[in-house]
Amino acid sequence: MESRYISVAELAVRWAISPSAIYGRKCGTNALTQIRLGRSVRFLRQEVEDLEFCRERQAQKTNER
Repeated sequence: MESRYISVAELAVRWAISPSAIYGRKCGTNALTQIRLGRSVRFLRQEVEDLEFCRERQAQKTNER
């Protein structure tokens, strides 16, 4: 069963970027709700998947032009 949350490390691997880019909010993570669990930061998995879907659709529209 998948977790409801995704960690910064998991997101960095998933998006092939550095964790510091995520912490610095330089990669579009400002559109995501940041959840603090103790000292760690998590994001809602559904929000991440929704953002990825929107980016994919936007890329498809750009390629169609």
